[in-house]
Amino acid sequence: MLLLRVKNLVIAALILVFAGSCRKVITLDLHSATPKLVVEADVTDRAGGCQVLLSRTVDFQKDNSFPPVSGASVTITDNAGASTVLQETSPGTYTSSLLGLTGVTYQLQIISGTDTVTGTSTMPVLVNFDSLFVTNDQIFGNTWKLANVAYTDPSDPGHYYQFVQWVNGVKVTQIYTADNELTAGRPQDIKLYLDPNTKDKNKIKKGDDITVEMQCLDEGAHKYWFSAQQSASGNSQNAVPANPVTNLKGNALGYFSVHTSQTRSIVAP
Repeated sequence: MLLLRVKNLVIAALILVFAGSCRKVITLDLHSATPKLVVEADVTDRAGGCQVLLSRTVDFQKDNSFPPVSGASVTITDNAGASTVLQETSPGTYTSSLLGLTGVTYQLQIISGTDTVTGTSTMPVLVNFDSLFVTNDQIFGNTWKLANVAYTDPSDPGHYYQFVQWVNGVKVTQIYTADNELTAGRPQDIKLYLDPNTKDKNKIKKGDDITVEMQCLDEGAHKYWFSAQQSASGNSQNAVPANPVTNLKGNALGYFSVHTSQTRSIVAP
């Protein structure tokens, strides 16, 4: 009986060895997709804040650099019918001196080859960016310096925000959004947490220059950035990563955001 058990164990071990040594090469059939226009369109209430960046997607097999799209017609029209034609100032970059006005709705139209892309966005009221400060916070047993933004939410619903952070002039790639659905009428202190995997050299240190832009967005632009934030942080309910929810119509990815812009800067203590 003991001999039989030993024999069975030897056979089982041999099976595991042979199974572990077998490797099947699987070739994925990645079909080419029709290229899409990628649109990053912003209009702000600050000088130099009207800019549209155009590029085009590439196949999965190619590198992850989207080629700029030149020669497009880019027009922004307000709800009074006044139109502004943006000029291409560098490949794929279209600009204008247009300043967004509170309560005005703007229509974006892009014509590139056979593609026509449109989008609509409204400039919301400005919510004051009261202050920017840095705190020392315990994260995973370590002390991190974090930027904090302070403002007071209006008492009426429907206010949406995005915060963009720079450390020593380098833009932080993380996305920060907020709304006043549950905080209407209350003072807010929003911590701009850094990714737990942030390398030590990229963490905020004493003497670093911190700049934060506070944007007040409309609901459509907020949905884009909120869905991008959820996907990037792994909080999306989708089984696989998905493109952010666009507020554009046509064969395009991206967004059109008409928003207020306020910046504050501080040296980390």
